[in-house]
Amino acid sequence: MNNSTCKFIIGVCGLNASGKSTVCHFFKDQGYTVLSLSDIIRKTLSDRNIPENRDNLINMGNELRNKSGAGVLAMKTIDILESNKNYVIDSIRHPDEVKAFREMFLGANNNDNRKFYLISITSPPMARFNRIQSRNRIGDKVDYQQFMEIEKKEMNNPDPLGQQVARVMEMSDFVIDNDPMKISSIDQLYKEISTLYHKSINKANSSTSSSSGSPLNSGN
Repeated sequence: MNNSTCKFIIGVCGLNASGKSTVCHFFKDQGYTVLSLSDIIRKTLSDRNIPENRDNLINMGNELRNKSGAGVLAMKTIDILESNKNYVIDSIRHPDEVKAFREMFLGANNNDNRKFYLISITSPPMARFNRIQSRNRIGDKVDYQQFMEIEKKEMNNPDPLGQQVARVMEMSDFVIDNDPMKISSIDQLYKEISTLYHKSINKANSSTSSSSGSPLNSGN
């Protein structure tokens, strides 16, 4: 690939129904290829004829990490990335997954001019619960208490190989606050993503010679 063209891998993290899919859709509109670490888990569930719901997704993800290491989902995803494309990676839920991407694309191993950035998106619990009630996805038919109990498994699992979303969010490069009291529409959220990320990426790349300048303007 042309070393003057910097390609980007954008990681997205956040709790259930915080707005991660909207962030991914935004980057897809800019020409990014969207991948999800959860796709690996979903395929494993399907192969074993296990129903897809939040509990099973969490438990299967934990099983895969226990079997092959905490960064296994990231490493399996890195293996399929093409060097001439920009990617947005959804469902990063363990610190070792972040470390795997950073070691590959920010460390000594990065010899093809690709960069990794992690965006976290936050939103109040009740706002997120209301969203899952309206989107009607598999595994979303729970009451508020069940919603919060499942969330505890995602936030700070006592198993070091389990989901650790709170720690992942602490590692983020950029934070988007998707509070409906501040952001009342998808268009407004899109504008927030664009403004924040253009500003941040320009600052982050101020010392590089990349001709593309911003990942929002660089296609596949």
